[in-house]
Amino acid sequence: MDSVNPDFTTRLEVVRNPNTPPRALAQIVLSTQNSGNTPNQTVDMLKSAFPGDHNDVLRSIAGNPRTPIEALEILARREFIGATPDPRSIIPPTTDDSIVRSLAYNPSLTPQLLGILVQDPCVEVRVCLVRHPNLTEALWLRLAEDTEISVREVAATINAPVSVLELLAQDEQVEVRIKVATNPNTPISVLQLLAGDENSSVRTAAASNSNLPETILTQLANDEKVEVRRAVAQNPNTPAPIRETLRDLVVQPTTRQTSPTLRGLNRLYNPRTDDLVSILAEYASSENAFVRFVTLLHPLIPHEVLTQAAQSASWLERYAVADNSGTPSVLRQQLAEDSNRIVRAAARVNTNS
Repeated sequence: MDSVNPDFTTRLEVVRNPNTPPRALAQIVLSTQNSGNTPNQTVDMLKSAFPGDHNDVLRSIAGNPRTPIEALEILARREFIGATPDPRSIIPPTTDDSIVRSLAYNPSLTPQLLGILVQDPCVEVRVCLVRHPNLTEALWLRLAEDTEISVREVAATINAPVSVLELLAQDEQVEVRIKVATNPNTPISVLQLLAGDENSSVRTAAASNSNLPETILTQLANDEKVEVRRAVAQNPNTPAPIRETLRDLVVQPTTRQTSPTLRGLNRLYNPRTDDLVSILAEYASSENAFVRFVTLLHPLIPHEVLTQAAQSASWLERYAVADNSGTPSVLRQQLAEDSNRIVRAAARVNTNS
C-alpha cells in the first residue's frame, strides 16, 4: 500500500491527494511515528530522499481536516520525534514546531485537542490557536492568561468573548490594553473602563475607537493629555460641537512650503489650549533631530524625558541634557563621565555653576 511506502515522494503525493481515505492518512502517521522513534534505515532513506525537510508529509497531514482525530492527537502530543536521534545529543529531538503550527490551523480540531495545544511550548502555536473557530470560552480564557504577551496581544485583536476582552482590558501590559481599546469588537462597557485607564496611551487608543458613544467621547474631550483630546477630535463619531472645541488640535492640510523644522512638529503649540509640558514631551519624540535638540534644552521638559535622552546615541542630545538648567543633578553627574568630551565639559560646568 502506498501509505506505508518508504519512499518520501510517494508518501507526499498520497497525502496531498484529495481522494486519499482518512484511514490511509492515519496509517502514514503511525508508520512515520514508529520509524521516527525507532531509528532504522527507513528513516535514513526518508532523509536522503528529500534533502532538507521530510516533515512535509506530516505538515500536510496535520492541516488536513480529513485526518482522523486519533492521528491528530499523536501530533498534538508531539509523540512523533521526527528525526533519527543523534546519540551525541543530550536532549532528545521532538516533533518539529512547523508540524504543530499546521495542526493549529486544522478546522477539525476538537476542544480536547485544542486543550492540549494551548499548553504547547511553542509560542507561535499558541498564537495560531487564538484564531481557531472551535475555541471554547474556557480555552479562550487560558490564552488570555498566557505568559507570553504576543499571545495576549493577538487575543486582544480578535472577536473574542466579552469575558476575555474584560480580562485583557486589565492586563498588566500597556500594549495589550491598547490592542483591546482599538478593537472594533470591544463592547462599550470595556471601552468605558479603558477610557479611564491610568496610561494616556491606552486612553488615546480608546479615544480613536470609532464605536465610542458620545458620553465617553465627551469625557475624553476633557482629558488632561493633549494626545487624548486630539484623538477625540479626529474620531469620526465625535459630535460637531465637541470637534469644534478641539479644532486647534487637528493639523490642517496646507499647500504652502514649510521648513524642515516645522515639518518635524506634529502641530504648533497653542498657548490657549495646550499644556506646555505635554507639548514638550511630544516634541522630544519628533523625527527631526533639530527639534529634539532644541526641545531638550527647555528647562520645563519632563525629567523622565531627560532621563531617557541622557542615554541617547546622539551626543548632541546628551549635550542638550547636560546644558539644560532643569536637568537633575544626578543626571548631570552621570553625564560628567560621558564618553564625549563636549558633553562631559557641559555637565561639569553646569554642576559647578
